[in-house]
Amino acid sequence: MTHRDYLWCAVNLLLDGEELLDRLCPACRAEAEEKRCPVCGARAADCGENREFDLERFQQLRGDGI
Repeated sequence: MTHRDYLWCAVNLLLDGEELLDRLCPACRAEAEEKRCPVCGARAADCGENREFDLERFQQLRGDGI
């Protein structure tokens, strides 16, 4: 496939998604466009922060904490 073919496919995928959203009522569309947790499906605002995340360890591994 050429770059043009990939672009054509990507644009059509976006348009297909818009067509699906256009078929929903306003309330369902708003709910479908909300950010959701990929694990539990709850609204992202309701999930909060990951309590197990260690920022200091992350920065060490990334090279900022050295």
